[in-house]
Amino acid sequence: MAAADERPREVGKRDLPLSGGRTLRVTEYANGSIRIAVRTGSPYVITSLEQIDNEAVLRISPGREGSNAHKNWVQDHGADGGEGS
Repeated sequence: MAAADERPREVGKRDLPLSGGRTLRVTEYANGSIRIAVRTGSPYVITSLEQIDNEAVLRISPGREGSNAHKNWVQDHGADGGEGS
């Protein structure tokens, strides 16, 4: 087991392609934690984090709109015409 100041051992990594040339990378660590990264040129901000039943639900949005980023999830920022959720 890693000491408190050591990074946990990585046990898996998956890349999922998204629209607009973006990639979602999920990294799993031996201690059960996960890291989620969006590979793109835009900064992202956390717009909500909820505990729903036994799920942790994280919503992130492009941060180019500053304090209005929390409203982005209802707007389509991709080319696919979807809801953007």
